Amino acid sequence: MIDVLSFILKFKFIIIFYLLVIAFIAFNWKRIEKQAKIIFLYRSKFGLRWMDYVSTKFREWIVLFGYIGMGAGFVGLVIISYVLISNLYQLITKPAAVSGVSLVLPGVNVPGLGVLPFWYWLIAIFCIAVIHEFSHGIVARAHKIDVKNTGIVFFGPILGAFVEPDEKKLRKQQDIVQYSVLAAGSFSNIVLAILALLLLNFAFMPLQKMMAEPVGVSFDAYTNNTFPAAEAGIKPGTIITGINDQKTENFRQFSEELSSYHPGESITINTAEKDYPLKLAANPDNPKKSFLGVFNVKNKFNIKENYQHGIGKILYHFLEWFTGMGSGLPGFLGWLWLLSMGIGLFNLLPLPIVDGGRMAQVFLHKLKGPEKGERWYHKVSLFFLLVLLLNLFYPLLVKLL
Repeated sequence: MIDVLSFILKFKFIIIFYLLVIAFIAFNWKRIEKQAKIIFLYRSKFGLRWMDYVSTKFREWIVLFGYIGMGAGFVGLVIISYVLISNLYQLITKPAAVSGVSLVLPGVNVPGLGVLPFWYWLIAIFCIAVIHEFSHGIVARAHKIDVKNTGIVFFGPILGAFVEPDEKKLRKQQDIVQYSVLAAGSFSNIVLAILALLLLNFAFMPLQKMMAEPVGVSFDAYTNNTFPAAEAGIKPGTIITGINDQKTENFRQFSEELSSYHPGESITINTAEKDYPLKLAANPDNPKKSFLGVFNVKNKFNIKENYQHGIGKILYHFLEWFTGMGSGLPGFLGWLWLLSMGIGLFNLLPLPIVDGGRMAQVFLHKLKGPEKGERWYHKVSLFFLLVLLLNLFYPLLVKLL
């Protein structure tokens, strides 16, 4: 009973959110189209007038944007396809390799990044979905292609948005127009990701760094009690200021300094209170690398006096929500960069359910003819679906076997 209660409290916002989703589906059940028993489509006319206004006022720029997105889309399709195949090859041929593909969901620990907070996920997904789908619609309208509906799609636990251009008119357009409409959503997501990264590194982070002074790094917990940090008695939360009297004011400096030593070497960890001599262990995932046995290492700062009270304090914590600088974990802009880039590239995969699949279909029809091209399209999409699933589940299958 206690475990169930603690689970509910831990994931309360996620549970409430999905209860509201279920209630929405139940309330609008008659208006929702069901596909394959797990896909639910809710159609509306939301945003159609705005698409018409924007596509009319900025038509030339939007058409140009679509053509640039077409080129970027094909480059992205090739890159993400190569990355998936290369990653699977590494997983199969090198047992110690770590998968570069994973599901990024709220409450789930993402290797190397930590747990994705629910509110970051919800706001980021809303922004990504709206920008992605409205980009399809605006580029379609700029080419005088009608957009019938907008809406929300529920694919099991995964939520998304969609627009529905007039498919008959779209398929009658020149290939370059079809490509530009299909690639617009993914290209917009990639642009959004780049914008988030630029804002993080050249605006929000520099502003916050002006308000605080770095003092070192700390960690939240031990990997287990048999590794050097635990055996030396360095308690979680201790501020580490250096290694062998070499100052390490942030995680990057700390990581680089630690990596210069080999497993079995003796070092001294300098902290704000005292020094801790210890012998480094081998990293369980890579025996050639040294290992302290701690996780969730984060930067520590002293906030300057002017930003400890009043408006200054509010501004500092406002920036921290976007940067995550004080926690050592990604802030909103970091997660927005990751999610928007990941979703943008994923949608360029040659799969039947995403934009890259439609682009591949149009290309193969043009290259091989409608009938032969369609057969090739089914083979290609099935191959990449298998590659994607193996990337996600091969490490798990190896552990089970």
